[in-house]
Amino acid sequence: MAMQSPQLTEKEIIERCVKGQREMYSLLIEKYQEMVFTVAYRVLGDESAAKDAAQESFISAYLSLGHFRGNSKFSSWLVSITLNKCRDMLRRRKEVVPLPDMADTLRSGDEDPLEQLETKQTRDMLQEALNMLPNDYREAVVLKHVQGLDYHEMSELCGVSEGALKVRVHRGREMLRNILREGDLSNGTGRKAGTAAAGW
Repeated sequence: MAMQSPQLTEKEIIERCVKGQREMYSLLIEKYQEMVFTVAYRVLGDESAAKDAAQESFISAYLSLGHFRGNSKFSSWLVSITLNKCRDMLRRRKEVVPLPDMADTLRSGDEDPLEQLETKQTRDMLQEALNMLPNDYREAVVLKHVQGLDYHEMSELCGVSEGALKVRVHRGREMLRNILREGDLSNGTGRKAGTAAAGW
């Protein structure tokens, strides 16, 4: 969404906010609220929790604007704050990442691991498997396969090197494959899901 004050750059708006023109912050909220909510929702998997995380993220970002030096994009800095809020919520509430729409949300392409997993039973099984991953691995898999980010974008958002993120995604996929193979699910769903996950 375009800024309502086209004569002002994003940097100028931030500078005015820091100088006390708090009303200018609404322009940043308007521009980035959808992005922040989407990230929070994908990580938390709950609309109410995502709204809370988004609100807390904008508050924290406003209070920390004076520390934003412009070394990265403002959007990356804001999403980094959002991810931290989501991590805090996951730790506090022991929430998990449900995957009711993951198969439909994943981007198409050679790396699509759930392309053929369309039944509710299989998605429920995948949700259970993903929830068993360590938080770092789960977050990496969600950012890569749900949010559709490349490793450079993930590195900017997480503050982790691309190499480390590749390891997390790889190990997360390996763990998921093992969980799926060992799963004792009825109607052969575990075997079918395990076969599809082997293509990761």
